[in-house]
Amino acid sequence: MTFRDLLRLVLSNLRRMKTRVVMTAIGVIIGTAAVVVLVSLGAGLQQRATESLYSFGSLTELQVFSSGYFEPTTNESGSSVGGSQEKPPVLNDKALEQIRQLPNVVAVTPMESVYAGELRWGRQSGYAQVLGVDPVAFQALNPTILSGTLELKRGQAVIGANVPQNFLDYEAQQRGDPPPDLMNQTLKLVAYSFTPDNPNPTEISSRLQVVGALKSQGYQYDYSIFVTLREALELNTRISGQRPNKERDGYNQVIVKVAEPNQVPAVEQAIKEMQFSVQSAQSMLDQINSFFLVIQAILGGIGAIALLVAAFGIANTMMMAIYERTREIGLMKALGASNQDVMSVFLAEAGGIGLLGGIGGVLLGIGLGALANVFGGQYLASQGGGVFGGGGGSATTTAIAVTPLWLPPFAILFAMLIGVASGVYPALRAAALSPILALKYE
Repeated sequence: MTFRDLLRLVLSNLRRMKTRVVMTAIGVIIGTAAVVVLVSLGAGLQQRATESLYSFGSLTELQVFSSGYFEPTTNESGSSVGGSQEKPPVLNDKALEQIRQLPNVVAVTPMESVYAGELRWGRQSGYAQVLGVDPVAFQALNPTILSGTLELKRGQAVIGANVPQNFLDYEAQQRGDPPPDLMNQTLKLVAYSFTPDNPNPTEISSRLQVVGALKSQGYQYDYSIFVTLREALELNTRISGQRPNKERDGYNQVIVKVAEPNQVPAVEQAIKEMQFSVQSAQSMLDQINSFFLVIQAILGGIGAIALLVAAFGIANTMMMAIYERTREIGLMKALGASNQDVMSVFLAEAGGIGLLGGIGGVLLGIGLGALANVFGGQYLASQGGGVFGGGGGSATTTAIAVTPLWLPPFAILFAMLIGVASGVYPALRAAALSPILALKYE
């Protein structure tokens, strides 16, 4: 029997039992749609979590902290409660130089916070995080510039994308007024000094000319103003009344730039071996992807249960077809059809039902996913972005259900294979019929 003959016979048989085929295919459609929707929801959650993670920084940057935060508590005699006498390493200039010598490290810079009170621009006031950075390393970090330059000198500043919005009052934000253009403008940094000798607050101010503005690229960059590290240390000295000893106390935070994202794990491990605490968006992304692969497998398995239930419907349909077409099977064998030919007919019919149900299920699943994106997106927008964020209340920021490109063909193929597997037992029963007995069957 040629493939054309088999296809013609299968289509003819399926048309003869339209109602039964449709009812059986509906079960496959529901199961396939469940697989598509649940896996798409898992992929959508993964995308939301990933995009939310991107807002925390570049995949090639690591945040390094002194492990002194986790230093064991000491008792009155000065010995460690945990029994360890070893003092954790200090994140000072010597440690920074060791990190710079690591392979694939592009730049290393402290990010020294300035204890600023407020920013003033003309008669308007606002707030922002002021960070001191190494000017040369800051250029090597290569944050995306919107206008101006990344070159920092004394009395100059580079501002994040959202800093201008902080100069809008509540009424201006409600009206939707555009933020001011601060390029080449002079900002006044105001802080207040409290010292034991002078309990009355003393205003400490510094003027900063904005020489560069960054594009939106992550929370730490978007809401920060960057000045030279030397100027930040001097401002903190004026504010606190004490000159910080960075060789003894170290820096609170250091940013390490790596050449490529795939090189981040090795650099992160090397820094951890130096007994410093490290956080990176890349390692968090790897953990999130591993977690959501498990989630998608679980959700897909739940949907597959519904598809397996539909498989019993296909098997039942094929068994009923055997009883109704017993004489036909006997006639086929009498005319020379082999057992393999009979099996091929029933397996092809079962696979055809699975194929039809798979195509219908994929279309239904994609449609349900689109509805979830419309109505669920509106709900998440009203809730400010949902669990994983998603931006400033936009329903289109991130889809709730995202259908991977591999999912539709996989779902259709899986449904067809389920159909074929469901038809194995009926096909064997049909092939085992005796042609003489089959022709006598009433």
